Amino acid sequence: MNKEWEVLAEDSMDAVLEPEDEVPSDLGVPGGASITWRGDGRYFATVSAPEGSDVASSLRVWQTEGCALHAVGKASAVGLYTVLAWQPNGRHLYAAHAQGNHHRVVLYETNGLEHGGFDVPRSGRLTQLSWSTNSELLAVVLTDAAAVDKQGNADVVQIWHRSNWHWYLKQEQVYTDGQGVRVSWDEVAALRLHVASGAGWYRQVDLAMERTVSSSGTAAVVDGATLLLTPLQRALVPPPMCAVAAVFPHPMQCLAFGNHQGNEVVAGVTSSNELTVVQAKEGDLWEPTTEAELDDMETKGIQQAVIQPHTVALAEPLAEGAIIRSIVWLTGSSSLLVIGTPLPGEGGGEQEHRDILQRLSISWSNGTERPTATATKTGRASGCIRIAEAAAHAGALLQMQDGSMWTYASRDDEGLIPCGPGANFPVPCPFMVPTPPAALQHLGEESAPAVGLSEGGQLYWGSAPIQSACTSVAVRGQGPGGPFLLYTTRDNMLHTLPFALLGLQTAKPAQLALKPGMPANKGLGAGKYDNLYTAMHAAMRPQGAQGARDVTIRAVEQGARLLAAPPLGVRVVLQMPRGNLEGICPRVLVLAGIAAHLQVHEYGEAFELTSNNRVDLNVIVDYAWPQFLVHATDFVREVEYDQDIVDLLTSLKKESVTSEGGMYAAAMPPPPSTPQADTSLPNVTDAFPSDQEAGQQDVSQANKIELVAKALRAALLASPGGQGRFLKPILATFAVVGDLEGALGIIKEVKERQLAADEGTPRGGEGTGEGSNEDDGMQLGQASLTAEQGLKHLLLTVDVERLYRTALGMYDVQLAYMVVAHSQRDPGEYLMELQQLVKAPTEGLRRHAMDVHLGRFDRALHHLVHAGQDHFPKALQLARTKGLLRELLQLVGDRAEARKAVLGVYGEVLSQRNMQEDSALAFTAAQDLPRALEAYKVAGHWQMALTLAGRLGWQEAQVKRLAAELVDGLSSLGNLAGAAAVAVHYLADLDNGVTLLTQAREWREALRLAYKHGRDDLVDTVVAPASAEAVASTVSDVREERERVSKYLTRLKEVRHKRSAMQAALAADDEEAQPSGRDFDDTASEASSAVSGMSAYQGSTTTGTSSVTGSSGRPASTVGGKRPHKRKQKKDKSGRIRQGSPEEERALGQHIAALAPSTKQLTEAGQLAELLTLLGHEADARVLQQQLSSLVTEQQAAQQFITDNPPPEVSTQQKQQTHHTQNATAKQGATSVIDWKWDILRPVTVPSPPG
Repeated sequence: MNKEWEVLAEDSMDAVLEPEDEVPSDLGVPGGASITWRGDGRYFATVSAPEGSDVASSLRVWQTEGCALHAVGKASAVGLYTVLAWQPNGRHLYAAHAQGNHHRVVLYETNGLEHGGFDVPRSGRLTQLSWSTNSELLAVVLTDAAAVDKQGNADVVQIWHRSNWHWYLKQEQVYTDGQGVRVSWDEVAALRLHVASGAGWYRQVDLAMERTVSSSGTAAVVDGATLLLTPLQRALVPPPMCAVAAVFPHPMQCLAFGNHQGNEVVAGVTSSNELTVVQAKEGDLWEPTTEAELDDMETKGIQQAVIQPHTVALAEPLAEGAIIRSIVWLTGSSSLLVIGTPLPGEGGGEQEHRDILQRLSISWSNGTERPTATATKTGRASGCIRIAEAAAHAGALLQMQDGSMWTYASRDDEGLIPCGPGANFPVPCPFMVPTPPAALQHLGEESAPAVGLSEGGQLYWGSAPIQSACTSVAVRGQGPGGPFLLYTTRDNMLHTLPFALLGLQTAKPAQLALKPGMPANKGLGAGKYDNLYTAMHAAMRPQGAQGARDVTIRAVEQGARLLAAPPLGVRVVLQMPRGNLEGICPRVLVLAGIAAHLQVHEYGEAFELTSNNRVDLNVIVDYAWPQFLVHATDFVREVEYDQDIVDLLTSLKKESVTSEGGMYAAAMPPPPSTPQADTSLPNVTDAFPSDQEAGQQDVSQANKIELVAKALRAALLASPGGQGRFLKPILATFAVVGDLEGALGIIKEVKERQLAADEGTPRGGEGTGEGSNEDDGMQLGQASLTAEQGLKHLLLTVDVERLYRTALGMYDVQLAYMVVAHSQRDPGEYLMELQQLVKAPTEGLRRHAMDVHLGRFDRALHHLVHAGQDHFPKALQLARTKGLLRELLQLVGDRAEARKAVLGVYGEVLSQRNMQEDSALAFTAAQDLPRALEAYKVAGHWQMALTLAGRLGWQEAQVKRLAAELVDGLSSLGNLAGAAAVAVHYLADLDNGVTLLTQAREWREALRLAYKHGRDDLVDTVVAPASAEAVASTVSDVREERERVSKYLTRLKEVRHKRSAMQAALAADDEEAQPSGRDFDDTASEASSAVSGMSAYQGSTTTGTSSVTGSSGRPASTVGGKRPHKRKQKKDKSGRIRQGSPEEERALGQHIAALAPSTKQLTEAGQLAELLTLLGHEADARVLQQQLSSLVTEQQAAQQFITDNPPPEVSTQQKQQTHHTQNATAKQGATSVIDWKWDILRPVTVPSPPG
């Protein structure tokens, strides 16, 4: 039928009982029919008893569309009850039938196949199956069940849950009125069950999935009448397995962990309202309790090892016969607080809706007698939903329906006491964990007494919000680093926060959203935006990278939930969605544990914790540096396995992982204060008997590797067994600092001692007498390693080729062959090479051959020189080839002939390297003056060349030929002034000399020589034409540069005007769009940055030539004459001005700065003006000076404009702009300092005549 009650399809549900399906007459099953729908409405199932029978033999699955039969399910046993329940998620269909004297709930697939089930441990009639809306809990209702200790029958409601492929009976409620009950799950609150009785009463039951773990880390799992106990500190046994089981007479209703005389105790209330206790006999060791009873069980024929609990004798009904909901041990006492709900219809008036609070004082008996309980106080409370043991004082914590927190005092004269507004939860929190006592001692008892997790996933510490989207929470009460709060979130991250930090953060709630690693949800009710934020956060900043930065956060498997954080350890237990348990060690707990062990110098435990959790081993050395150097002996004593010591040595690195900027700097607790006396390192100096500075070592972090290696080496040698036992780590102490010769020396020493022992003459005494530590180590049998074993270990960390070359460098051929013989290489490849190296007749020549093979030519040269005078030519050739002539000079000493030979070769080498001056000096030292003169001539040092010619006694003709060659050479080298000097003084060639001086722009010197020698004609024929050409070229270049300065400045002002207008327009648009009252600084900054990078400029810029044309070395022209032909040069694209580009403004400024005249230009202009005036061309001189002065003035003004109005910084051009500005400033400074202007040539402003 549809919602208008119109019949859509119709079919018969009649079933036919097969002949073989015989039903016993005593089943008492109900007749009738039942129907259930799958969650998506696509299928429904029916079961009905055939006519004349009270049971059905099969169930039928129908398709909703057309009411077509889809499948038929047969029962594995006879007699299906007419009760059905389809899981809301559509996974399985549940039915029930008889199984012997009990009932069995079976699972069916949609295709009708049976798929497991579970037995219901109760007699009576099974009348209903009902699933919670989240498909987690199954309610089973039985009627006419036998009541316990009462007459007549009772109605029973059982709550079942499946996990790890096992069905657990989690709750059993017994109603003794016997009128029949029906149950229904709430459609909104998944864990709320509505119970109605035929007697006319109604009850609402709110359930919660609680994890029961003791303060010692023992987990308890309720499975009907069996309590599964597992100490999580020692074993991770997933239920339904356990370390030990306690079997109670009836299913457990509630339980609580406590402590009695230092032993764990569990108190539980069964569904029959019986109080039972079970106690471990030693601390939290439950297994010995079971072992003590094994013998007794074996005699009784009991196969399963279980603990038999004790039923507490009560003088009156527990909590006045109410339904017990929770119990808790009062802190610091042997009393229990019991909370019960009155049975429906009892109590009358308001008392019917108020919980009963009863305090029971437990008296423990000796031997096998039952413990007794006495009710010392009974009261009433309204709306209590959770209770927990109070940590701050004796008593218990109670949470009411509105989230308020109350304290139940253990003293008789006090009742319920409110905890204060700061302790109340804003919303009810079904899961509540008390704040550890250590946290309250550190933060003060006024801190919130409990942490709560609401149904919506909000985590609170009292009234302060901690995290939203939280899925589970646990507390580690005590241990290294103090108490910690742990919780998982919906993005599958585990957060581990110390309560000390939590107290600071909750004091500033506004900063909680900015806490590292915490999702920045907008408040605790982000709701539908949680998943969106998680997805965006994962895409932009992966959780793996975030966890690497923050040791308080790590990723966990999807759906994992916190089970416990056992105290005094670093392991956290998670329960996976499949039901199995996994133990993980959060990095922040591990680092705190390592620090705690290191503070008391427990290096064995610290190393085990570090290596097992893949923490950088440097933390052992870096923490509280340099204390490790003092306690290196303790480390060797506690870490006895030599490979562990090797691992520490090979992992050493210079950087500290605990100092500022280190990997664990923020996560490691600060070390205790280091006594000043410890820095003397008394036991480290023993490792350096030959070190003159022993006891005054530099213990800075930069020398960490060397200091640690030496300290461990000293400790290893001083330990029992010494070198023989710890050969591998001793070799590692040499290898990590690169001292392979030291390592091979140890191997050689051990090998020699082995050979001596084989010959029957051990060092240090005869037989097995007492000797050194090394000898004792060799006598430790299997604990002493041989040289071969040590060498093989060394080859694992050092390349064989490097080790082989080191052995050759020690000039030990046998050791080198030993290296290759124990490597993975063929010794035959090296045998011929070694044979060639030992063929030399003397030891010095053999060492020379080995050094040449190794490329150590300086040492080879040393051995060759000391081999005798006969080998000097070979030494000279080696020094020349390998560039060791300076070393050879030092080695030959005062041997004159040898020094001359070396210096001569040295001069040739320097000449080949075009170092002519050094070559000439070498030849001079070798008394080879002709070759020295030639070198000076090539180098252009005409003074020294002519000096050596005079020293050699050359004739005048020879000197003139040399002078002519020098003139040509100096002219080709560009030293025109030097060539002119040689031509005038040694060749008496005044015409050529004056011509060379004019080409060198040495105008004053050219005039001086012409007039000195009476050659006025040279002034008219050489000096004057050359100066005229120079003036014409200079004036032309200056005019062109003035035009470019003007053009660039005009374009620069235009570009800046457009940029300012665009910025103003954007600012105006943003002001219109910006809401009133908000800060606009960030927006303005972004607009400025955007404008500086835009290409919105219009117009064009003509670049012309970007380089400044100099006057030196250019043919001259007359003023106003034809401009000289300019050679085309390859343009530098990096200096181009690109129209409209973001860099145009900056490029314009750079080009303007480059147009400033150089010092050489100004000096030459001053001399030219002086020369023109002398020659009678004062007007031309004035034009030259005024043109150049105008260029300087205009360029300085343009540069000042750029300085006053700097361009915006774009990309990496800032450094270039700064460089150009500095150059321009330097040029301006030079312009103002150089005295190049002539006062008589300055322009004069003549006033106009009057009227």
